[in-house]
Amino acid sequence: MGYHTPRSSRFFDTTQTRAGRIKRGRSLFLGIALLALSPSGRADVKLPSFFSSGVVLQRDTAAPIWGTASPGEQITLKLNGQTTTATADAKGMWRAVFKALPAGGPFTLTIKGASNEINLKDVLVGDVWLCSGQSNMTLHMGEIADVAKDDIAAANDPLLHCFTVPMATADDPVVAIAGRWDAAYPAVVKGYSAVAYYFARELRDQVKVPIGIIHCSYPGSCGEAWMRKEALDALGMGPRDEVLIQGWKTADDTTNKFLSDLNEWETRMGRQDPGNKDYDQGWADPKTDVSSWTTIPTPGDWTSLGLANGGVVWIRKSVEIPAKFAGKDFRLELGNLQNYGRESGNVLGTVYFNNKEAGSIGHVLKHVFSKPGNQEVIVPGSLVTAGLNVVAVRVFTQEQKGPLFGGGATLLGAPVKQPVAPEWVAKVEAELPAAPPDAASTRPVPPPIPILMQIPSIIFNGMLSPVVGYGIKGVAWYQGEANADRGQAYGKLLPALITDWRGIWKQGDFPFYIVQLANCFPPAANPGKSGFAAVREAQLQTWQKVPDTGMAVTIDVGDALNVHYHNKKAVGHRLALAALAQTYGQKIEFSGPIYDSMTVEGDKIRLKFTHVGGGLVAKNGDLKRFAIAGQDHNFVWGDAVIDGDTVLVSSAKVAQPVAVRYAWADNPEGCNLYNKDDLPASPFRTDDWPLR
Repeated sequence: MGYHTPRSSRFFDTTQTRAGRIKRGRSLFLGIALLALSPSGRADVKLPSFFSSGVVLQRDTAAPIWGTASPGEQITLKLNGQTTTATADAKGMWRAVFKALPAGGPFTLTIKGASNEINLKDVLVGDVWLCSGQSNMTLHMGEIADVAKDDIAAANDPLLHCFTVPMATADDPVVAIAGRWDAAYPAVVKGYSAVAYYFARELRDQVKVPIGIIHCSYPGSCGEAWMRKEALDALGMGPRDEVLIQGWKTADDTTNKFLSDLNEWETRMGRQDPGNKDYDQGWADPKTDVSSWTTIPTPGDWTSLGLANGGVVWIRKSVEIPAKFAGKDFRLELGNLQNYGRESGNVLGTVYFNNKEAGSIGHVLKHVFSKPGNQEVIVPGSLVTAGLNVVAVRVFTQEQKGPLFGGGATLLGAPVKQPVAPEWVAKVEAELPAAPPDAASTRPVPPPIPILMQIPSIIFNGMLSPVVGYGIKGVAWYQGEANADRGQAYGKLLPALITDWRGIWKQGDFPFYIVQLANCFPPAANPGKSGFAAVREAQLQTWQKVPDTGMAVTIDVGDALNVHYHNKKAVGHRLALAALAQTYGQKIEFSGPIYDSMTVEGDKIRLKFTHVGGGLVAKNGDLKRFAIAGQDHNFVWGDAVIDGDTVLVSSAKVAQPVAVRYAWADNPEGCNLYNKDDLPASPFRTDDWPLR
């Protein structure tokens, strides 16, 4: 569905096995603590990275802090006149709690043990919000700079801090993560989650206390990935989940077998990479004359190069780098390349920038055999100069048709996207001989390893587990696109997730605010089924049934062509309205109209709503996107009019109506029922018929 590709280095690691990476992740925190010994042989007091300078602690309730020290060691903590203590257990773990800290700061937090003392500066006490979900929560301010550049430039709030949890996965819960707290200034706000920033900025303006954001999201992640195994077991894990988990558990073995089979096949068929012969000839050097190289049509393929049987091709492009990007790391997107597939074959490549190796593309990664979307390489700033720079890629392919470079290539530099010159030039280094007749039919096929972000519990273990128990005010949750293929099941999953998080946090029923999925994809001409609509219904029902929850409707801010739409300011504002009304007690309308009940009146259906506010409004013309059906369950577009605080729906095609649906589509373009507070109505249906 075009979700963001994770940018964690862990995702691209080809040098370690999955189990090895995870084992090291589990032991990292304790390992550091035990190695940090004082001259007396005692372990120094150590803290997780989210207890660092700039940390924001939750006001007016329990604010726990934990870490490691020598077994039996007593630790004393002092903050703004309050002192608390803790004693390390037999494993060296300790936990202390400040109680009912008043809002304020910045303060200095002192943590003292027998061997060392830690002084954390710029410590704030206020409200901490955990902002979690998938790619629309991950999308950062720099990625929407076309609409957010003024907000980035204006950021200047030393009392708004953000901690971003690095993207990671693990088979078992980890205890250590890296990261730091950053105050809201332009240089760092561009890296903030856009939804989280706009949400937090409005709370700061309205509530007048320090605000902390713990941003913990993972692009493309399904809801099951954010839940503990115990919670999923209690919910009743289905066959799909079991298959995913089993596929992941056996990924090392199946990967190694595939790589071994592939190597044997390449050797037997004479399909090996013949070796890099032309780097030393200057083919990646900016000084090399490439006037005789072949220009690749945009977006184009490689058929013009005459590689009937595949081989090695060098591709180059000149890039004009503005002076403001010189010496800075940036992400280079190289187009949609598949590293193993029936269309593009086995594509491997080395990327050079100004004659220095900058990375690789398309490698047959462990557990990741086909990576759709833009292939990316992080170019280190040490290679980047102002003016003319050269990107060169050496690509090995076993088929005539190469990957589509061309117009999809862009140079990304925060906070703006810098276009790359449109033309690529290419030269053949080596051509493979004709393949034996049975080559294609005997080529190994990658095993069906499940998509990383879909594995149950794997993101909870790698990202959320380390921060469980941190003092928070509540949660802002934006996730659901990855569950659109099983939307009705999401109606059980999301409440179970909320209940489980609240249970393991042990801080009561903290507020949990949900972003209802936005409109996306081309609009349908006729009423029909919709995976997104089913998820929206599950989100609405969760708000209606689970205590201390709320919802921000975003059915009018999306983009038909981009699931990662840029109007995140509206999302943050509507989340803030829900929190200001329900958590902070402001007397404001925080939601658009919500369907309440219906009555049949002859050939019409009358709909009643809550959250009418100052009254119902048809924005920009007559009401649209109401569908009506009779006993045959066949929905047709209806005529809808506002009648006081109700809506009457009818159709000449339905003489005896029994059900109405509103905005029931992935993209119900033109849906326009609002209240006078300019908040849109949530999509809904009055029926409970099985969704086909």
